[in-house]
Amino acid sequence: KLGEKIKFFGQVLNYTLQTGNGIEEYTSILRHFGWSVCFGVTAGGEVITNVQWKPGINGVEWGLSPGGICRVGPNAPTEEVLTKTQEFFLRETGYGGGEWRYLDHVMIDSGKFRGAGPEDHGLPAHMFLAVGLEKRQDPQPNPNEIMDKILVPLAEFPEILDMRPRLFKETSALSCAYAALRELSKLSL
Repeated sequence: KLGEKIKFFGQVLNYTLQTGNGIEEYTSILRHFGWSVCFGVTAGGEVITNVQWKPGINGVEWGLSPGGICRVGPNAPTEEVLTKTQEFFLRETGYGGGEWRYLDHVMIDSGKFRGAGPEDHGLPAHMFLAVGLEKRQDPQPNPNEIMDKILVPLAEFPEILDMRPRLFKETSALSCAYAALRELSKLSL
């Protein structure tokens, strides 16, 4: 059954499962929004990253914008996801324009999170590559987000991904970065 709403995250879903241990009670979180990350490269050849305080890990995380992109259905067309991603990317980073391409998606499904509804299992994290981005405005992240952006020269980015301890920890950001670097090697930028 649907439970309480969780501000900025979605809603609780409580249910029971028959397991080898008998009937067990479970709680999942329904994520009422889409998720997207973009490996954005400026016209000057710098990767746009962000450093953000994340309450869930009680610490700072280095990653790619945007993350949550508001309500996007589980079967939304790529064009709709792209439009929302571009809107949120511009707001968070101040960069826009350029050429965008859809890389793919990965599923974030730890068994405790679901998609936009009770029947959607896993949360798709859509991944984009954008090149030739230009500064269009000052960043305007949500007022409740503690975030700053860091521009990293593209040539140095593979080294950052290989650093230990790992600086990029969020799985969709890592997957997107590796997919984007692979795609960029094909483009010979």
